[in-house]
Amino acid sequence: MVWGPWATRDSEGKVLPLHCLEGHQGSIFSITFSSSQGLIATTSDDRSLRVWEVKHKAKILPPINPEEEQEYWRSATIIEKFASYGHRARVWRSLIFPTWIISVGEDSVVCVWEHSGTLAASWNGHDGASIWSVAACEDPLDRLITGSSDGSVKSWCLNAAVPIIAKLMSDLPWNDEHSTEKCSEVTTESVENSIAFNSGKTEEYNVPESHELFEDNCIEIPSLRRKPVAVADFPRCISLVAEDMVLVITNSGKLYSHNPETFWHLEYEDERFKNYAIMEANPDGRCVAVGTLGGTVVILQVAERSVRPEVEVVGSSGKVFALQWLTMDRILVLGTVGLMTTWEIQTKDKSRDHTSVHNVQGAACRISTHYLPVSMHRWLCAVYVTPIMTKIAPQHLVCGDRAGSLHLYALNEPKPQHSLQGVHGKNGVTSVLCWHRGVVYSSGRDGYIRSLRVCEGRLLLLTATRVSGSSWVSRLIAVQGKLLAVCFYGVKLKLWSVGEEQTLLEVECGGAHRSWDLHLCGTRGWLVCTFLKDGTPYTFSTSLSNRMLPLIRPALHTQETMELRLPFQHRRETVLLTAGEDTTLRLHALQQQGQRQSFGVVRSHLSGVRALCLIEETHVTMSDNDTVWLVSAGGRAELKVWECSVSEFSDLASYSACDLCCCDVCVLPSGHDVCMEGDSSKLQPQSVILREVGSHMLRTGCHRNWKKQHLTLDPETRYMGATAFWVSSSQALVALASSDGFLRIFLFLRECEKLWEPCAVECGSCVLSVAQLKVVTGTILVTCSTSGHVTFWDLQAVVDWSLSLTASEDLSHQPHQPPQPQELTLVAAHQSGINAIAFHYNADDPSCIIMATGGDDNTISVWKVVVVEGAQVTVIHQCSVVGHASQVSGLGWLSENYLISASIDQRLIVWNFNKKDGVLWEDPIKFCNAIREDRAAEEHQLLMPVGCRFTGVPDVKGLIVSDVDETENVGHKSHRIDKRVFVYGMGLQVFDVSITSL
Repeated sequence: MVWGPWATRDSEGKVLPLHCLEGHQGSIFSITFSSSQGLIATTSDDRSLRVWEVKHKAKILPPINPEEEQEYWRSATIIEKFASYGHRARVWRSLIFPTWIISVGEDSVVCVWEHSGTLAASWNGHDGASIWSVAACEDPLDRLITGSSDGSVKSWCLNAAVPIIAKLMSDLPWNDEHSTEKCSEVTTESVENSIAFNSGKTEEYNVPESHELFEDNCIEIPSLRRKPVAVADFPRCISLVAEDMVLVITNSGKLYSHNPETFWHLEYEDERFKNYAIMEANPDGRCVAVGTLGGTVVILQVAERSVRPEVEVVGSSGKVFALQWLTMDRILVLGTVGLMTTWEIQTKDKSRDHTSVHNVQGAACRISTHYLPVSMHRWLCAVYVTPIMTKIAPQHLVCGDRAGSLHLYALNEPKPQHSLQGVHGKNGVTSVLCWHRGVVYSSGRDGYIRSLRVCEGRLLLLTATRVSGSSWVSRLIAVQGKLLAVCFYGVKLKLWSVGEEQTLLEVECGGAHRSWDLHLCGTRGWLVCTFLKDGTPYTFSTSLSNRMLPLIRPALHTQETMELRLPFQHRRETVLLTAGEDTTLRLHALQQQGQRQSFGVVRSHLSGVRALCLIEETHVTMSDNDTVWLVSAGGRAELKVWECSVSEFSDLASYSACDLCCCDVCVLPSGHDVCMEGDSSKLQPQSVILREVGSHMLRTGCHRNWKKQHLTLDPETRYMGATAFWVSSSQALVALASSDGFLRIFLFLRECEKLWEPCAVECGSCVLSVAQLKVVTGTILVTCSTSGHVTFWDLQAVVDWSLSLTASEDLSHQPHQPPQPQELTLVAAHQSGINAIAFHYNADDPSCIIMATGGDDNTISVWKVVVVEGAQVTVIHQCSVVGHASQVSGLGWLSENYLISASIDQRLIVWNFNKKDGVLWEDPIKFCNAIREDRAAEEHQLLMPVGCRFTGVPDVKGLIVSDVDETENVGHKSHRIDKRVFVYGMGLQVFDVSITSL
């Protein structure tokens, strides 16, 4: 409806509408009007964007005063211009640009429409989270700002929203000539005969593949030669050696170059390049290596837009399977039977002065020799030298093969020191990159990007990240301090930002290709890519600077944040670890200024993560300030153990780009993405490592022999809470609260990194949480259930049993049956489920503990727990108040006398817990419900609200109270910050609390 306060009124004095627009089939969420364009855009529940055009009989300028506005709308005719359905869910907002119309919706998609109603571009903006808001920034880039339900704010460039189309390279010189080369028609019988003929010559260890036998020995077998047929020449491999220079080797052995000045030019021709050739350019594009069928590697030098042969090396007695430049002047060659040789190339420019370059030949020197382990396909997919953060030569070589394995070599040893078998699945490793502080990143055809570190001669797996919407990660590159992945899926090539988890560009290329290359111009930020499709070269170029705009605000979780923990405090930064219903774990750093920086996303759980806890240190275990251990658990009864560590390198700022990485597109950042200059003490995302060390899931037995299987547990069981503690320097006990009513105890062995469930005890109803009661005289666990009961369990017998175990890795065949936790006492604390529990320990009297509980009945209860020697527990009720309008979801003690609570009603209340010696305090403002009169005489300690704040976090799941570093109070003259409170749910909010001012 279009209304005007000056419009005509009916007999009852009501204003009549000027225009009524009909078309939507659901609720309308937004209306956008552009007076300059004369357009109205509406978004609705029916997943549509409708655009209406405001027309006039005579041309009328946009109104600038109330009189013109009245005339503008009175004389207008509004008609529907188009209705577009580009979203899969509700459409929330829209914007009208002079050339585009933007719509965002619940499906996390940003759609760009032309004024004719044609969809010009669309992309997933916030990893599946609903996009609630959109705004435009009037600048030359036509930037778009979007805000999402995951808390992130991102910027986009509309100039980069236009789809990229790869162009066909025209005037191909090999299309005008027909090669006199012949090809053979090979029958199935001939191939089988050739395999049988050579099978007796193979060695037991080095077994060549069938295609190796065919290609290396086909000349010696007369049966393989049939009628020769003349075929046209075609390109076999393609490479980029500069921003605008392309090299192509054809099947006839000709090397062509293409640049804007000379177009196609025949640079070099070699008979050894016929029928087979692989080509690889070094990182600076000045040298190109070509591998042949006979084992020779020809090094070509590129200078002044011309190519000439420089050095020849014999890398193998047979076919060269792979080439990989390790540095600017070192290349690794993979030959037959897994032989890998590393050569150092000395070109003319390095041998003599530039004036005598035509009179001197280059040289090559073999540096090392290695052997790739036997596998079905002995092809080297990726290799990289791991740099050491000191001024010494590299010490290790990391290789990936087609079997999905990663191998670590010492430079002076031919065989691998350590191997990770099948870490990237059966389809193989595609790329290995050593980047930023010695961390090795690998990618594979399983769609995962894994980070590793070399530690004591072994490859240590750190993290695993899956690329959204892609199962083939082809290459990893570092651009402006950010890690990017080149991926193939379907018929498209995708460039994916690993840190920000978003797609930067997509190009239709026909799918994954055997020959393609890309080049980045660091000064201009321009990306050039070329590939072969159906025997024809294609190319495209785009600016990455418009696509790599800074992230304004990092994301939290696309769904609810279920748990939050603080692994450690690093100087003035607090490291946070959050677990979400979106199955992810996310690392953050909270700086002193209140800014939050995202350190990474871990996608390892199959279902939502509900429980998260630290493995607490005890008086018998040693503490490491730089390493903490955590436990995460959730849906599908899945449990995982993590190691979180911080690494620092003070001398990183003295290194250049070539010292850290020799990839062809590595450019050091000029901004604040990577701290190479300035404050070296600031934590960086690569400094915090979260490594998965163990995993466990409940099983229901073997389905193959269903008559004899033992159905133990429901596979849909969900872990609701967790607590863990070390019982020795190498053993830890993990207690999990389960939705099926069991309290499960797991044993974690640090040395072999294994989990085992020794015992479980039934609690009668769904267990919502579990916590450890920290006492000196034993080990006690406390569980809270949906029935409103708080149960105390004696776990000392399980602790003693775990300490008596041997070092056997087969824990299921231990001679002694593990004991069960023993119930000590049970307290009916609430009428329904208990969502929060908090303990305050008295330093003067460790046996006396104050416990607070909060439940679904909106009640907060305070209890006195007395533990005497012999694990005898006495629980004395102190007081209960109805403190919130909804269920209590979080509790925490600020001090001995102050308690803080959070609820679904989005209120954060601070309570004063005082002793009143038989006097019942009554709330004069009725903030809390009064205790029943017959219980008033029993109440000696009461809760009184002293402060209340509303939080902007909906659906609060809990809160965490932490201490504040003393350095943060420097400069605070008005008040002192004593505690910091983290409130989490559908978002995260941090409060600073001053107890002295209460």
